[in-house]
Amino acid sequence: MSFNGNGDRKRFDEIRSRLAGESPTVLSDEQLLTMLLGPGTRGLAADAVARGIVSSSGGARGLVDLSHQELCALEGVGPAKAAAIQAAIELGRRALAGVYPGSRLACSADVYDAMWPMMVREHSEVFACALLDAKLRLIRAELVSRGTLTASIVHPREAFRPAVRGAASGVIFAHNHPSGDPYPSDEDRRITARLEEVGRILGIPVLDHLILGTRGEYFSFADSGQLEPQTSGYRGMVLR
Repeated sequence: MSFNGNGDRKRFDEIRSRLAGESPTVLSDEQLLTMLLGPGTRGLAADAVARGIVSSSGGARGLVDLSHQELCALEGVGPAKAAAIQAAIELGRRALAGVYPGSRLACSADVYDAMWPMMVREHSEVFACALLDAKLRLIRAELVSRGTLTASIVHPREAFRPAVRGAASGVIFAHNHPSGDPYPSDEDRRITARLEEVGRILGIPVLDHLILGTRGEYFSFADSGQLEPQTSGYRGMVLR
């Protein structure tokens, strides 16, 4: 690891010492980024690079919304540092998920906890599925498609492919509304009805379809009574 002069190394070592001796929560966004990025580049000290990133993004929350290309466009940030930032964000996202393969999804709140990390950074609509075993334990969550939610984008063949391939006993679908309003559109209702019908044909029941908004808001087709009740443990029993 090389630094741009003794001052760069000294500032880096000071932050590292604080991180070792105190809680990371006492460090500013700029200091945390300095530790993550390591030495400066192209004649810029590490803390100067971090300061520029924080200024351009508005802080840690804004970093989540920057693409790899946008990060690379910031002064002192090349592909390697951009990748390091994105890797750290993804690790944090996974740590916050709180729902892992083997976790039981017994209600819509459980599903929300499992699915929101996949969608929190998205500015366009994404459609995903959660595959469940016979005891409603999560096999895995998987992204199905990205783009405006239409029947052509979310074709039942594509939507159920992960469930068929994964030998799932049940499936739950979810997509986001980048507008922040989780209330279902007419198209959302049509697609949900179609997916429910295909699930019956395949013998893979659709237990729920969630629409995720912002600020922790979501809409559940099962909770609202717009999905035909299944003989399942979703909110109470075990898949038969």
